[in-house]
Amino acid sequence: LKGCENKHMIPRFKPYFTFDEIKAIIGEKENIIYNFEKKFANIVNAKYAVSFPSGRSGLYSLLKSLNISNKEIIIPAYTCLVVPAAIIASGNKLRFVDISLQDYNMELPAVPHILSKETAAIIPTHMYGTPMDVKTLREIVDKNVYIIEDAAQAVLTKNVGKYSDAVFYSFNIEKQVFTFGGGMVTTNNEEIYEKLKTFKKHNFKPPSKTIESKKLFLLLHTPILFSDMFFRFILTLWETHASLIWKKRGWSLNNKHLPVEEIYLSNDFIENYTRVQAAVGLSQLKKIKNNIKHRVEISKFYDEQLKDAVKKITLPILKNGSTFSHYTLRVENRKDFEIFMKRKGVQINKVFDYSIPHIPVFNKYTRDKEEYPHAYIAGKNNVNLPIYPQLWYNKNKLQHIIECVKEYDKKQL
Repeated sequence: LKGCENKHMIPRFKPYFTFDEIKAIIGEKENIIYNFEKKFANIVNAKYAVSFPSGRSGLYSLLKSLNISNKEIIIPAYTCLVVPAAIIASGNKLRFVDISLQDYNMELPAVPHILSKETAAIIPTHMYGTPMDVKTLREIVDKNVYIIEDAAQAVLTKNVGKYSDAVFYSFNIEKQVFTFGGGMVTTNNEEIYEKLKTFKKHNFKPPSKTIESKKLFLLLHTPILFSDMFFRFILTLWETHASLIWKKRGWSLNNKHLPVEEIYLSNDFIENYTRVQAAVGLSQLKKIKNNIKHRVEISKFYDEQLKDAVKKITLPILKNGSTFSHYTLRVENRKDFEIFMKRKGVQINKVFDYSIPHIPVFNKYTRDKEEYPHAYIAGKNNVNLPIYPQLWYNKNKLQHIIECVKEYDKKQL
């Protein structure tokens, strides 16, 4: 790599996989899913853990098992679209709170102003793996209001689960732990744990043979699928396929009648976590600390190289205890930046390119004069640089990304 003229595309994310994940399935035991739940609980310092086919199904199950219905659930205005979808599916209403542009987490001073007798739960997000101050939130919120942490991007983020009632995680392709989808709910409350297990037992079904076979196929082909040669091609196919489905069905975030439950609570929503996924999960947990260590190192490297070199681009604040699912920049023209970086051989990750209350289908949950300006800015301007752990072993690629960001910044002056 030389200067900013590299033509070999650096993907926006890449799973942290080795042959260990494939070998893990060989010694699979009958109680492997339970073993994964116990191991995960131990890793994140929780007493109990229950696996689910996704993080959103875990959140949905929590709300249903706690008999929360037709109540207000407070969420940050800038978060993942599946969170409000799961809340609506559970029969509850949304209330939004704006975020801070410092760390993209919920703005704590705004919380007391929207609490009401209808508030049953509040769901703070540890956005991009940056720790949210849940201790202070617990002091603000009445004891009869549940705090459910969204740690989908925050495995091992500082103090997660310490001050809340429960936590849900996601194991999708961009996350610190990847098991071909899946999720987990953890809690230190035995009563919540028992209710959650009971709900899962009566409402979820064993995974179909099709799902099991699909996960196994993906696992056995990971050396090829995730290789430098093929992964970018696979990623392009995946994104194109998703785009075609949305176009064919006439879905658009600008549609006020968008069927969010149909889209985000798909057919496999109630199919239990598979044995293959649990085997992969156990292998992933063996390297999770090393994974996060490299994400932190990459983030610090970006910060050191860029903090005095860019003027028009806003860098993230590196908070102690962050686990960096993403390294987030804020730019004035995201589309222009994305095109520039792609031309230079770097894929940019947008993740949440929206603000929840500004999506038409959720407008009805906003109140007069509530505008959520910070969430709107983040949804419009945030981008993420590649931060997958393997990059730490290729300083040339990291330096190339940095030089490209510097070059773009100079063009804006």
